[in-house]
Amino acid sequence: MSNQIKNKLMSGELKAGDRLPAERDLALELGVGRPAVREALRTLEISGIVETRKGTKGGAFVCEGSPEMLTRSLQDLAMLGHISPSSLAEVRIIISGAVVRLACERGEAEDFDAIEANIEDIQRWADAGDLTRRAEAAVQFFQLLAKATRNDVLVVLMDSLGAILRHFAIERQPAKYRPELIPVRWNMLKHMRARATTKAVAEMNHYLEIVHSDVLNRMPSRAEASAKSKPAVPAKSRGKT
Repeated sequence: MSNQIKNKLMSGELKAGDRLPAERDLALELGVGRPAVREALRTLEISGIVETRKGTKGGAFVCEGSPEMLTRSLQDLAMLGHISPSSLAEVRIIISGAVVRLACERGEAEDFDAIEANIEDIQRWADAGDLTRRAEAAVQFFQLLAKATRNDVLVVLMDSLGAILRHFAIERQPAKYRPELIPVRWNMLKHMRARATTKAVAEMNHYLEIVHSDVLNRMPSRAEASAKSKPAVPAKSRGKT
């Protein structure tokens, strides 16, 4: 039944913000019992596709959609040891390279101007000692790069991968300010404005090499994550066969 509702979304029959029919009406329309409707709505709510609102104007509504669900799923897999930190970093390098290439090809003057203003913000907050705002601006740097590609999927992937790596790194200890990244950003922007794709991608690779050398050292290894996810063995049962 949840697949039938998803099909309505894909066909455009339902869109973000729409209110779904009442349980009774959905059951009649889809030819299923009301318990099946409730179960399907719970599944869709867990997936972030539908949200339930209370009150006289409440009901089940189609969500706007958010990359947080993808981020959360990948985070869970990493925490359980199914995805290694090095795999996440490798995929980020691959996708970031594709983002820079498309940004060089499709980016417009206004995109590059926004990135320039962002780098200036990063420098200003760093000089002011406001590392929280500097970190927020650094996140926005990648968002602006992805936006310049005109590809919504790349925007989601860049957000998710960056968020996961930051989550695990900062969970262990606060992120460090890396002043050597400022000139790398400026060089990347210069090459993108010139449509010098190879040079711009090289700067992105240099950027991520610096970041990942620090981040990966502060992320749990696959073995650590796997061990952390396993239940502890009761003391009195240890040593028994």
